[in-house]
Amino acid sequence: MRIVGKNIELGREVPQQGLRTWVLYVTLQVLLHLAIPLAVCLLLYRSIREPGHLRGFLERFGLGRVETKGAVWIYAASLGETRASAPLIRQIRAAGRPVLMTHLSPAGLAEGWRLFPDDEGVAHRFMPLDLFWAVRLFLNRAQPAIGVVLEIEIYPAMMLEARRAGVPMVMANGNLLEESLANVNLGRRHLLKMYQEFTHIFTRNTDYRDRYIRVGVLKDRISCVGELKSDLWIDPKHPMMGLSLRSRWDVERVLLIASSVRDEEAILLPIVEDLLCKDGGLGVIWVPRSAQRFGAVIEALKPIAGQVLRRSKLGTAMEGDVPKGCRLIVGDSIGEMNAYYAMADLVFVGASLVPHGGHNVIEPMAHRKGVVMGPSIYGVAFAAEPAQAAGALEVLPNPAALCERILELLRDPVKISLMGEAAFKCQAHFAGAASRTWVGIEKLLAERESRI
Repeated sequence: MRIVGKNIELGREVPQQGLRTWVLYVTLQVLLHLAIPLAVCLLLYRSIREPGHLRGFLERFGLGRVETKGAVWIYAASLGETRASAPLIRQIRAAGRPVLMTHLSPAGLAEGWRLFPDDEGVAHRFMPLDLFWAVRLFLNRAQPAIGVVLEIEIYPAMMLEARRAGVPMVMANGNLLEESLANVNLGRRHLLKMYQEFTHIFTRNTDYRDRYIRVGVLKDRISCVGELKSDLWIDPKHPMMGLSLRSRWDVERVLLIASSVRDEEAILLPIVEDLLCKDGGLGVIWVPRSAQRFGAVIEALKPIAGQVLRRSKLGTAMEGDVPKGCRLIVGDSIGEMNAYYAMADLVFVGASLVPHGGHNVIEPMAHRKGVVMGPSIYGVAFAAEPAQAAGALEVLPNPAALCERILELLRDPVKISLMGEAAFKCQAHFAGAASRTWVGIEKLLAERESRI
């Protein structure tokens, strides 16, 4: 992990976009306005599965509640970005600054409320659609002191209207992948140029920094600070809940399938069936990435094991009993991964058996858990590769090799323990990104406020 130290140099000037980019932007705005009826219909359709899409409908057009003006505006599109933003928000709140969180998805909004339920200094709302007038209306009403975009989300109206309103924009936990730079067409090329609009980008390491430089961001406007997810706060009640449930579950070993995605479920099903057949003492917890997949995974598992227990049947604190003979639990809940990690002996991290790049490996390592993954790790290579070198994580080339290796590891408690200790030590090297990011943002805020 290559992280630049404490001396963060902040860029002052944001380059102006070229004429061709502005022409494409205007064209895109025309197309988006023509698509407004379709967007409304899409919101109505998605609200059938996620009713949260209809809550705050006016906020999608820059209306709705007027929050405290002058807050630090955080744009965390969905669940993952919202979780990643939490350590930074805790830094901001510790400094006494109000925060306005905006989200694209209901899952992100719900997670924001869950993470900061009693903090009146943190406001929550949906992000307006990327229509110039909706964004302009939002900015005029909220008047944020600065905007912070999490990870990779970038929208032309948001960036250009923020510049017009004099609101500096920064990116936190910047996540520009090599795959995003491959086979770039004309439209994509000009969208990537929007990264030049950021006053500063805080990213993970020098590999990420170099990619931003390749799309035209000046080197002195990029800081390598580490991974925000390494600083996530763990609510102590969650590991306690998980350990209590594990003590009541009549299994000898537990495999956690964490954050599986739809495309790999069909690959995982025969693996789980094989594991349960070959290891009579094994219990499996399966936590799909999306809440919309909970029911489908449960139905798919029933022919394999017959008895599948939903976490939601266990009560608020997981205090319910596990039926005798049950070897499969589906984690149909949001925000309780730390309870599931506590129960596991070994963790498989999803989105890695299909070419999606893999999900978060730092969280299980923080719980002293060894990790196994499929071959697709490009999205988390910055953490996965050091973890591999340290012996905390193993990447398997195909489903058959993954199944075989899981069986071997679960039968070797000494190896499992060594992987866990290596994982914890490796995770510690990533810590501190939230404080380093906030130091840089504070400098920008001080400069802006000195000019007002």
